[in-house]
This record gives sequence, structure tokens and C-alpha cells, in this order.
Amino acid sequence: MECRMRDRPTVLFICSGNIFRSMTADFSLRAHLRASDEITIRSAGLGPPPHGVVDFVRDHLAGKGIDISEHKPTQLTPAMLEDTALPVAMGLEHREIIERDFEHRLPLFSEVAYGTVEALRDVWEVVPDWQNNLDASAEYGCSVIDYIHNGMPGFLERMDDFIARGSGKA
Repeated sequence: MECRMRDRPTVLFICSGNIFRSMTADFSLRAHLRASDEITIRSAGLGPPPHGVVDFVRDHLAGKGIDISEHKPTQLTPAMLEDTALPVAMGLEHREIIERDFEHRLPLFSEVAYGTVEALRDVWEVVPDWQNNLDASAEYGCSVIDYIHNGMPGFLERMDDFIARGSGKA
């Protein structure tokens, strides 16, 4: 999904399937922008999504006033990276894959938003038997959504510094 405005750079959030972490960052950044902010926001996944957006993600974002009903998962292309001032990897594995396959070295979401290097792991990486353990999956997933959403003021504060440093060819 893309929100295009004038004269500001593009931010691109990247995760595995563009149905959880990168999508949350995309919509959360939009929710934190002021009318005077001019920025292009995009999100993409490294591969096709394994399934649609799960209910707890949709519901938790809706509780923050964020409607994701128009979201269509997008797969990352080399052109997307080339046209982006600030591509951001949501997790360590995303950064490693992008550096290996696309020869780009990206900052992590946690670096831009919080000034720390932290793995922002997917539900299946943290919750044993995540498909059957729905309560634990939702609890962890909602904590990731909160982490991303609450990090957006810091992201906006540090974004220009990361753009000035340049994120590009490794």
C-alpha cells in the first residue's frame, strides 16, 4: 500500500509476508503523521504471504483507530529498494536476506524508532504451537503491534538522520 505526498522521501518497511510487522509499521506511521508531514510510506514482504491478516492484528490495530481493510500484501522488488530513501528491515533475518539477495544494508526498525538493535520476531518464532495456542499468539502479536505503534514518535524524530546516512548498496 502506498500513501504518496509531495517533496518528502519514501519510507519502505520490509518483513516476511507484509501481513503483520511491515504492514503495522506502514499504517502506524500514517496514523502518527501530521497533516503538514509530506512523506511516501510503503511496505512489502520478502515473499508471498503464507496466509491473510489474522484477526488479532486487524482487531488490535482497529482499537488504535487504524483501518487496514484496504491493505493488499506487496512483494519486495529491486526497484522498490532503489526508489526508497529509507528502507527499513523489521527483523534481523530480513536485513540479512536483503543484504545477501539485494546487496543493500538496511537499518532495523528498532534502530530508527528506539535507537537499539533488537530482533522484532514473528509470532511463529516466539510462541510454541502458535497455530493452536491462539491466546499466546494474540498476546505476543499485540505486544509487537504496540511496540511498533509506540515507536513511531521516535521513528519520526530519527528518520531524517537515517536518511542522511544513506541506506543503500552494501
